[in-house]
Amino acid sequence: MIKKILCVSIPAIIFANPFDATLQDEALWLKDETYVISASRVKENIKKTSASVSVIDEEMINKMGANTLLDVLRVVPGLGVSQSNIYVDKIAVRGIQTWFSEKVLILLDGHSLNSDLLNGGATGTFANLPLENIKRVEIIRGPASALYGENAFTALINIITKKAQDINGVQISAKAGSYNTKTANLLLGKTYRNFDITANINYRNTDGYSAYVANDAVGNSGNTNPTSERLNANLSVKHTNGFYAKANYNTTEDGPRYGAAHALNNEDKSKREAYFVELGHKYNINDNYTLDSRVYHDSFIADNRWRIFPASFPAPAFTDGMLAITGYTNLKSGFETLLTIKKENYTVVSGLSYETQKLKDPIYKANYNPATGIPLGSLQDLSAPNTNFVSEANRKFWAAYSELLYDVREDLRLTAGVRYDHYSDFDGVLNPRLGAAWEVNNHNIIKLMYGEAFRAPTFAELYNKNNPALVGNPNLKPEKVRTVELNVQNTSIDNLKASLSIFKSTIDDIITTANSTYLNQGKTTTQGLEAELKQNLRRGSYIVANYTYQNPRNEETSRRLDNISQNQGYLALNCRINNTFNLYTDAKYMGKQTRGLTDTRNVVEGSITSNATLLAKDLILKDLQMKFSLYNIFDEKSYDSNAPYDYPLAGRSYMAELSYKF
Repeated sequence: MIKKILCVSIPAIIFANPFDATLQDEALWLKDETYVISASRVKENIKKTSASVSVIDEEMINKMGANTLLDVLRVVPGLGVSQSNIYVDKIAVRGIQTWFSEKVLILLDGHSLNSDLLNGGATGTFANLPLENIKRVEIIRGPASALYGENAFTALINIITKKAQDINGVQISAKAGSYNTKTANLLLGKTYRNFDITANINYRNTDGYSAYVANDAVGNSGNTNPTSERLNANLSVKHTNGFYAKANYNTTEDGPRYGAAHALNNEDKSKREAYFVELGHKYNINDNYTLDSRVYHDSFIADNRWRIFPASFPAPAFTDGMLAITGYTNLKSGFETLLTIKKENYTVVSGLSYETQKLKDPIYKANYNPATGIPLGSLQDLSAPNTNFVSEANRKFWAAYSELLYDVREDLRLTAGVRYDHYSDFDGVLNPRLGAAWEVNNHNIIKLMYGEAFRAPTFAELYNKNNPALVGNPNLKPEKVRTVELNVQNTSIDNLKASLSIFKSTIDDIITTANSTYLNQGKTTTQGLEAELKQNLRRGSYIVANYTYQNPRNEETSRRLDNISQNQGYLALNCRINNTFNLYTDAKYMGKQTRGLTDTRNVVEGSITSNATLLAKDLILKDLQMKFSLYNIFDEKSYDSNAPYDYPLAGRSYMAELSYKF
């Protein structure tokens, strides 16, 4: 791995000018992130927060050549990113991975993007969220339900956008790259009288990596067709009196990878349209009391066309193959109020929230009987309640929570919090959080943390029907997780920061299927460690590295979970060549991936994929930026382990970007 990185980076180091910088720049380069917002819903020193936090700021995002949120997450210890046979990208956290990543809560400026209530996750719609408007991404590894409620189960990801003063003008940018990928972005940030206004609009279109499949589920060979088209728009208006309004609109249409049944086709289309609007007010009662209030409404609409099997499959009677069209609408509306009390040696954060959730207008069309699979001869409308694939449903919940951050001494902070959520369809759930952060001396910090979280059953898990393989169960209980963690940090060596986290999580009441019906069944534990290093070099250059060992196990079978790498690592070198040029090179290692008990195939071997990005600022004009990125430099052949077919990942590719601010 090191050899692959250095062979790209050494020429840049040789020609670098280490003295081409100001003292002010030097101070900026040596400054690490010192605060975090998401861990306790209040700004606090990152050394004192009782959470395992990774902060990826806009500078690092820009230098590494990331194009999507998933590109950012690949550098975070404990996190893994993989693809499924359909349009969904999956986020694994400490060895826990599900198809729709519904155990991960993704926020945009504190607003939940988990608006697909049928499946529960956010990656199907927002994995390709544009990065041009992002100020920082805060990733909390471990339970966060004590403050955030459902879905904050294995991780919380809060995407924080830029403020008007961060932009202070207009920035236009364009990208072009492999697979006929094209992206255009317009970013605006301005202060007008008493208003701060930011707006961003982004369009992306790509043919995607067309992977060759030698043998699919019906014995055909050919290439996948993972086309993708996305439009995202974001608007924020804030007044100096504390009132604000913000909105986001996102529409995405994806083409097939393998297809729903691992049968190659060019017809699958998945369309998702999501938007939210939020109105709020931040009221500073006095120097010690702040009251934040907000109301919001979210909408999510899915429209999917599935070519399940090609012509004459699964039987000759299917002259046109098996075809299905599904769609549904999800709605969320709610309000929340948050009171923050800050005193000399303690802070209390308390809140109340209420939300309604609805699944409405499910649409189901198919050319087969959904219960028996018998061909119907043509596409039939099966949207009636007795033949639909899911029932209309709604739920309500209210929640109350409070957390205390108490400084026993200047060097010792204790954190204690609890949240109670009461749902109309499964009663209540209580989730506590405890932690201690002790700054032993100027170079050593020790943190001990305990937290619990829950994941509410999705509407599909509760109300699926007319599908012999997946039958809903309205009596499901939420999944529960308990996590204990120890974190040690050291900075005793000049310009070197080291961190080690040891964790163990226990998941109970896991929602799985038995005899094709969803049930709460089984117990899983995952334990391991995450090690991180950052070495600051001269004049803005640095090395970062992390390693994760994870051992997720099914306690009933005493076997490791399927399709997971036990070992993974990341190594990167950022080389600031001079005031104009910067080179970032990295390598991501994924160890061999596990197979299921009855899967006799050879395991997917470990792989290393290396990327490099050359960034040029103010080369011809001031505020003109050019960037060229090369991904999978050595064209490593790698796969995401999946049953019954592994998914081939992209080979060598490139992306060129041009942006100008005025």
